[in-house]
Amino acid sequence: MRVTNNLIYGQSSRAITQANEKMLTVQDKITAQTEIVKPSDNPVGASQLMMYEGSNRQLKRFDEAIDMATSNLEYQEVALDSLNDSLDEVRTLFVQAQNNINSQEDLNAIAQEVSLITESMAELMNSRSADGSYIFAGTDTKSPPFTLDTEGRYQWSGNEGIKYAQISEDMKVPVTDSGKKLFQDIWTNRTFSSQRLAGDISLSTEVKNQGDFNEFMETYYDPTNLAANTFLVTTLPINAEEGTLPDIDLSVLQADSTEDNLRRMQFDGDPGKYAIMNSLGEVVSSGNYTAGEPINFSGMSLTLRGQPGASVGISLDKPRRDNVLNEINDALVVLKDRNASPEARSEAFQNATVSIQNTQRSVSEGRSAVGGRLNTLQDRGDFSAANQLSNVIAQDRIGGLDLAAAATELSMNESALNASQQVFTRISNMSLFNKI
Repeated sequence: MRVTNNLIYGQSSRAITQANEKMLTVQDKITAQTEIVKPSDNPVGASQLMMYEGSNRQLKRFDEAIDMATSNLEYQEVALDSLNDSLDEVRTLFVQAQNNINSQEDLNAIAQEVSLITESMAELMNSRSADGSYIFAGTDTKSPPFTLDTEGRYQWSGNEGIKYAQISEDMKVPVTDSGKKLFQDIWTNRTFSSQRLAGDISLSTEVKNQGDFNEFMETYYDPTNLAANTFLVTTLPINAEEGTLPDIDLSVLQADSTEDNLRRMQFDGDPGKYAIMNSLGEVVSSGNYTAGEPINFSGMSLTLRGQPGASVGISLDKPRRDNVLNEINDALVVLKDRNASPEARSEAFQNATVSIQNTQRSVSEGRSAVGGRLNTLQDRGDFSAANQLSNVIAQDRIGGLDLAAAATELSMNESALNASQQVFTRISNMSLFNKI
């Protein structure tokens, strides 16, 4: 083979170029901290790295949704806890107000404090998140869920929609709760009406055991057949025959009739017996009757004073729902009324207390649901972090760089490059004419 200057320069140039490429390749790996800088370095490994990288990007997007959902639910948690504390304060003040040693000035001071707490509760029901969205308004988060009407009563203005956060490919978590369910659709105190139908008697009635009465209402109240919600109480002499029961038309009773208590002159009567019949004429309860002693039936208490032979009609009042703010304000009206009777105040306190208890039960259920979702988000966040770590470990196993080996290889390639350059320099200075 003929050795020419072009051949010498060409071989030297290729040697320098190859050495330089090897050195640059190692430098790129060290900079990128990976063995696979481009797909051609390891086609299979590069494909696996892209798969793990895509998985981590998706997990990070879900992490953002988890963070957003956690923030919203934490706002709800704080609002519900604060609202429950406020309800406790109001209930305590109402208990204090029932003390007979209070003057009207004391009651007015209590009413003023309760009124301020009620305004604070209204703000909590209209709580906003960090971005200004109303958290209890359903999907209409730009408008307050509770507003005051012209009569000073709080009305529900939101909707029952729920927002969800996608925290994984197959899992969504509710991040809002409708204030209608939490605060508006709360059962108020359940009551019944009574009406004297026959007999010269005085009559007083009350719900003696609210729990028993609520259970009775839930079991037997029929919203579609009002006649089924009426009952007839009759008192008879002790020796009366069953056939002597008076024939009373229960259709005269209305579900919304008012209690007929004429407050006639009270007098004791002879002992007798009583029977309570439903709208079908079936006796559902019976026993001995003594004037002035209460007749108790499914949480209801009826006290009659007079001779046996009287008839009293009972009708179950239609249950209704309302938010606790209105029930508390109704009680405050009675509390501030100097002329309100002890019975009226007792009834007002009872109505407000039942509404407070039912609201606290609803708030507690809502708080538990929020806590459960927060736990779910925490678990999902931990799972996502573990998955991302696992993906990073897998990526390092496939394309991880041994820095010590890379540094050694870089040093060797630098030495090879230097040697090639030195050889080229020496050869380029050599010539056959130097030997002649």
